[in-house]
Amino acid sequence: MLNAILADDEPIIIKGLKKLIPWEELGIAIVGEAMTGRGLMEQIELTQPDLVITDISMPDGSGIDVIKEVQRLQLRTKIIFISAYQEFSYAKDALAFGAVDYLVKPIEKRLLLEAVGKAMTLLQEANEDQSSKGKLAVYEQKDKKTQLEELFDRLTQGDIRWEEAQRKLQALNTQFTGPCFSVLYVKLAHVQLQDGRWGEHEKRLLVFAVSNLVDELIQLYGSGLVFRKGENLCVIVNHMHVEDDLQPLVSEMRDKILFYLKIHVTICIGMPAHSLQDIRQSYLSAVETMNYSYFEKDGTILSWSQNERRGGSDQLLADAKQAVIKAVIAKEKQQVQELLGSFFEHAAAGANGRKESAILIVYALLTDLMEEMSAVGIDPQVSSEQRKDWQQRMHQFYCFGDLIAFINARILDILEQVSTAGGSREAQQMKMIKEYIEEHYSENITLESMASQVFMNPYYFSSFFKKHTNENFKQYVTNIRMKNAVRLLLQTDLLVYEIAEQVGYHNPRQFSDMFKKSYGKLPHEYKSQIKG
Repeated sequence: MLNAILADDEPIIIKGLKKLIPWEELGIAIVGEAMTGRGLMEQIELTQPDLVITDISMPDGSGIDVIKEVQRLQLRTKIIFISAYQEFSYAKDALAFGAVDYLVKPIEKRLLLEAVGKAMTLLQEANEDQSSKGKLAVYEQKDKKTQLEELFDRLTQGDIRWEEAQRKLQALNTQFTGPCFSVLYVKLAHVQLQDGRWGEHEKRLLVFAVSNLVDELIQLYGSGLVFRKGENLCVIVNHMHVEDDLQPLVSEMRDKILFYLKIHVTICIGMPAHSLQDIRQSYLSAVETMNYSYFEKDGTILSWSQNERRGGSDQLLADAKQAVIKAVIAKEKQQVQELLGSFFEHAAAGANGRKESAILIVYALLTDLMEEMSAVGIDPQVSSEQRKDWQQRMHQFYCFGDLIAFINARILDILEQVSTAGGSREAQQMKMIKEYIEEHYSENITLESMASQVFMNPYYFSSFFKKHTNENFKQYVTNIRMKNAVRLLLQTDLLVYEIAEQVGYHNPRQFSDMFKKSYGKLPHEYKSQIKG
């Protein structure tokens, strides 16, 4: 009895397939069902079925991805594709990757029986030949180009030993024009791919068209090949010297793709490999460089060599953040916008190509700002649910520019809160501060102790006090003490040292000096002059 798995993202299709032909009479047991590409691959790896009948267009992994996985695992599993799409390109791709057959929905019973029979015949032939040729059966069903693409895919992934790769290259009789290899990593513009006008089918056709155009350009410059890496493309360029400049080729790729296909691509140039054995290092450097595309516009060309010149200063970043916070609390809107530009530059440099780091840095600006607002007596009016929502949205942005726009909007909202938090409330705060000084001037009042009374930090309290009185805090307290000293001097018979203590001075000499500085005479001289 042979084992089979049925897969389609529509349960009704799976149900129909189970009833369409007499599976048990044919000697086939249905051992599994799947509705996603990932689920199908997990079942294949677990049960290693003889036959898989699957829709070529599946969520979370296409049928082509599934057949690639089957071949990577070197399973004898035969695959029959079904699809609602009738384009020849799908059938061509499916058959090129080794599918037994390609059937168009709605499935005809006769065609399904024929395809299953063909698969059973192939399985029987495979069972009759268990020699080493059996391991190469998957490769023998495909053309040389497809085999090379799969081989280079495994080389870049690092899941094939070099000795085995050499044997496969020799079996394919592959010749290269030069000893050096470089990997180009190509990413299609996310915004255009996510446009609602693009369906999954159209996206695949677009990637296929980009792949063909890139392949043609490589052949004009020398030799190489192109293969898929998820939604991106991996381009292998074979060239003569390590120092060869690939910039002209890459620029032409980007420009012609935009001209003919109307889509932006970001291309990253990996470090050159001296031999095919080192090609994984070139691939990894290109992928690492692609991380920096988060901070760039679509259509940018990046090179691995730029990574060595990147990096930022933690101190400059901290200073830039603090400058923004101070400007917001001081209600300097124009200055805030200018300082934010500097902060984002330092944030991008400090993230060092890591999206997560960039998000943490800019989110820290928001949280630190709100903490500072609370410290100066301003309620940020942001709930914990809002903060969580901010974090989730920040992770969804595809590029740093979108993140900047979001943070700018939040900062402007907060700035508006700070601006409207003044008025009558600030007037009430100043009234309370002045009343407190009038009542406690005889005590040791400092800027820090007064700031804590109104729940402000000393820096903000100092600027806040000067804004509302046009004099600094220390001078204001001194003036209050001197006015009360004059009152006691003229209306009582207290001695100078007694008056000094009552207005907050424990040192009579210091009090006399401060009095003379304020009124031009020592206390007893001032009293004699007034009474005389």
